[in-house]
Amino acid sequence: MDDITYLSIAYLGMIFGIAIWTWTVVSRSRILERRITAMEDSLNIDSKPIDSIAATNDADEE
Repeated sequence: MDDITYLSIAYLGMIFGIAIWTWTVVSRSRILERRITAMEDSLNIDSKPIDSIAATNDADEE
């Protein structure tokens, strides 16, 4: 086989590997987000950020 064929197969393998990795990260992120939302709902927590600096900056902008 030519060197170009090996290079093409390597690039396709790399793209396939990156696609699988990206799908895995997005999937785990969605699962984590659902778990966090379920925990907030079960504890009756509002999902607004509780950050004094962010709250101060938001109040200054209004």
